[in-house]
Amino acid sequence: MHPVELDTYVMPTNSLEAFVNVCVGWINSNVVGALVPGLQRIGKSFAVEYFVENHYKWLGSSVGVVSAEVLFHKGGISEGAFWGDLLRSMNRPTKKRRPEERRELFVGRLVEAGSRAEKRKVIIFMDEAQLLDDALFKLLIGVHNELWRLYRIRCVWILVGQPELETVASTFIAEGKRQIVGRFMVDTYPFQPLIGIGDFEAAVECYDQHLRHPANGPSFTEHFAPQAWASGYQLVSDCGTIYGRIAKARSDSGLPDGLGMTMQGFTTLMNYILMHLLPNLRAGQGLDPDDIDEAIVATNCMIFEQQEALLATT
Repeated sequence: MHPVELDTYVMPTNSLEAFVNVCVGWINSNVVGALVPGLQRIGKSFAVEYFVENHYKWLGSSVGVVSAEVLFHKGGISEGAFWGDLLRSMNRPTKKRRPEERRELFVGRLVEAGSRAEKRKVIIFMDEAQLLDDALFKLLIGVHNELWRLYRIRCVWILVGQPELETVASTFIAEGKRQIVGRFMVDTYPFQPLIGIGDFEAAVECYDQHLRHPANGPSFTEHFAPQAWASGYQLVSDCGTIYGRIAKARSDSGLPDGLGMTMQGFTTLMNYILMHLLPNLRAGQGLDPDDIDEAIVATNCMIFEQQEALLATT
């Protein structure tokens, strides 16, 4: 099946490019830890996945890169559950029950990645990092110190999470927990949604130019609209119309302007347009505004924008 039908592709948006550039800058400038806060569904997790899978393009074999996720536990996260969740999110599940054994496996995974790197450095992306508390940070400090002391491997921690992550550094400084701040919060980069027509146009253009299946095959637009494509059609030529109908839908839903668009809302709508509207285009045709309105209703993509707006005000 096509990646659009499976919804398994990653959009190389302006936000993603900025995220990559910031992370590469942190890694090359020896920052030991940084925060990436952002609202839900704007593409943070996809950005991490993209970086992990493609870091050789920008960093070669100079560093190792891994990713893990902190999971929520009602009543708090125990040490054993913490290490177990991290291992499972790294595709290294274990049946070992003792926290010490699970910690040893986690350290081993980092040693494995760092020891193969030319600079003996491992980059650890940690998603849902807003769930980390003082005790869990202290556990990670122990791992950080052990990797350097015993294996001479340096760690870079990039903590990705919800907007409340942005205030963690100032809170810990006020509480005198400067060791945690110095290890994990040297810098902050707020991850942004699609903002304005410029970001939107760049994202739509990806379907014409940068997203292909297979890698050397037709663009996504060409695949779904072969007849229109042969006559010179590109999806970006309808970008203004799509953007305008989304703006109207936001207004009709009582949503404020200027918040941008979540990546989940964007791809949900665009997948529908690609699969259901583009195949009907003939030579010389463009998308009908009424069809775009129907696509917005059919996909219920405004629900993601409504949730983002609600989170932005809480």
